[in-house]
Parts: sequence; structure tokens; C-alpha cells
Amino acid sequence: MPDAHPPHRRSPLFHRRPLEGEGGSLRIVEQPFLGKFILRANPDDAVEPLRAALGLGLPFDPLTSSRDGDTAFLWLGPDEWMLVTREGDPAGRAALAAQALAGIHHQLVDVSDYYTVIEVAGPRAREALMKLTPLDVHARAFRAGMVAGSVFGQANATLWQTADDAEEGGPAFRVFVRWSMADYLWCLLADAGREWGMPEEVPIKGERLTLA
Repeated sequence: MPDAHPPHRRSPLFHRRPLEGEGGSLRIVEQPFLGKFILRANPDDAVEPLRAALGLGLPFDPLTSSRDGDTAFLWLGPDEWMLVTREGDPAGRAALAAQALAGIHHQLVDVSDYYTVIEVAGPRAREALMKLTPLDVHARAFRAGMVAGSVFGQANATLWQTADDAEEGGPAFRVFVRWSMADYLWCLLADAGREWGMPEEVPIKGERLTLA
């Protein structure tokens, strides 16, 4: 009997390779296996236990985030956040959070395999995103650490800015999108970057690419 091999984990964009425009003007790459957990809780009850366990508190203000290294909380609503953790140990930080919230009314749900993340970075990243969404992503309105949900073409997604425009390589954004829409959005982002030398990417399901 042949030896059994563990299943090979594939991301929704395993068939795509990182893309880069001319001179690094725009870069697109998947961050496939980050941990992603939806937390619902009373912020006043949860903030200090989480701060003690994880080293960072919950962001209370709309459209904001808190971050410590590879761990972050993204504000999704008055009592809802997304906990984002590093790829190598996606559930470790979530387990610490669950332990810290023991005895506190809350809900912590693993959605790591529901979403993937596309990182969009470079000096032209904002301009590319502006073509796809009605969300105001101009530097005067959307800054490092900010989070917002919007429509990108025909895909609903959450946008998080992780690096400032002044940092080397330009601003960086992470786009959280459902697995089923990931290939479409990847191709749409590539299409938005054609003027900066991005190659054409054709959706595997044949969707029509229409810029905003």
C-alpha cells in the first residue's frame, strides 16, 4: 500500500504569480494563509484582557486598526473586529485571545479559509485602487492604519492600509476578499495597472473586467 501523503493546501490564487509594474510602480502579491478571525464582544469588557494577552488593544474608532508586529485588529463595527495573525501560526494568537476572553460573553470565529488577502503596493497603488472603487483612497482621506469595506469592481472586499506613502516602496494595502472572488479581483487589479506595465491576466471563470 503506498504511503499516505497529507493533503497539499492550495490558496485560491495558487495559479497566479506576483506581478510588478515598470520600475516597481505597482506590485500585486497574494498573502494566502494569514489567520483571520471575526471577533464579536463588548469592547469595554474585552479590551484589557486582550491587551494583556496579545500586547495590543481593540481599536474603538471607526475605520481604524491596532497592530503589534504580525498581529492586528481591524475595526469592522462597534462590537466587531477581524483579528489578523501571521501565516506560520495562524491559530496561536487566536487561542490566546480565546483564553483571555474566557468568562466574557464573546464570539470568535475562524474565517481564514473564507478570505484570502491580496497585497497592493507601490507608488501607483492608490491610483490603481481608485479605478476600481467608489471609496476615497486619496492620501488626504485614507491613511496608514485605516480600514474600510467597499466594492471593487463587482467584488465586496475590505481594504487595510499597512504602510504609509512616505515609506520606501510607496504605500501598501491589503485587500481581504472572499476566495470565490479572488481570481476576478486579481485580474481586475492587473487590468487597472496596465498603463504601468502590468501584464494582462484573464479570469479563469471568464468574468468581464469593468473598471469603475
